[in-house]
Amino acid sequence: MSQIGISIERTSMRLAHVNRGEGGWYHVQQCHELLFNADLYSDLLDKGHPKLVTEVTQKLSKALSQMMPKKVAVCLNLTGAKCLKIQVEKNLPTDIFEEECQAEAALFLSEPDDYIWQPVQIGGTVNGKFEHYVLIFLPKRYLTRLRMLLMPARKEINLIDVGHIALHHLQIHPNMRVALLEIEPNYLAMSALLMPNIETLNCWTLEAETDAAYFALSALHKLPVSCPISLIGSAVTDEVIAFISSAVKVPVAKAALPKNFVLDAQITEPEKYLKAMGCAVKAMSLA
Repeated sequence: MSQIGISIERTSMRLAHVNRGEGGWYHVQQCHELLFNADLYSDLLDKGHPKLVTEVTQKLSKALSQMMPKKVAVCLNLTGAKCLKIQVEKNLPTDIFEEECQAEAALFLSEPDDYIWQPVQIGGTVNGKFEHYVLIFLPKRYLTRLRMLLMPARKEINLIDVGHIALHHLQIHPNMRVALLEIEPNYLAMSALLMPNIETLNCWTLEAETDAAYFALSALHKLPVSCPISLIGSAVTDEVIAFISSAVKVPVAKAALPKNFVLDAQITEPEKYLKAMGCAVKAMSLA
């Protein structure tokens, strides 16, 4: 099975062609990075500037034409997203669960019809009456413009996801707890997971990039159990890693290519494509 994954960052798009092999192995056939002199969230997905729409559509269509798979999974980062923790009764029918989410959205958002949401269950199966979720709200206009950008490529979109969540599908040790810390200039996201369960998920909007390391440290001190920490994001620097490492007593490192991934093509800096790979893996797991 083959799948294309695309991650959209502030000034770039990263594409990965992933094949699923036998025994849990994945083969990365191709990767492309498309760079833009614009903010893809504010100028493209939010405002839809016509010249930028044309430029992105042309570059994206050209890159996708060089990739064989027909199915495309896309992940967005958390720019413009809003997160809300909720609890609902266990084992609700799908339609009742949707109604509960809509009711929470109406209380939380001033314009709930402008958003779609992704429910992410937090914690495993535990005793009690309730289940806990984080609702991640994304602006509908992002998705509308995203589909318009991909339409000329004549590919099938089989998943639109949040990059931080897609990354969880690269975890290959079911009995090993790990924390994932994503640091961008405008937001911070942290999750702890013991596959297949996401134990915690938190997101914060940052007013200034200089806040990132201090917010990150504060978040890590709130983890219920100490565990290795993987860092990802454009604001992750050697200085940030050193700052966090000096303050916590667990291994801290940049997120790396999982050991069950094989690079079948010469790809420089494969770690840049982890979100795209995670999105492709998740899409294949749902097929």
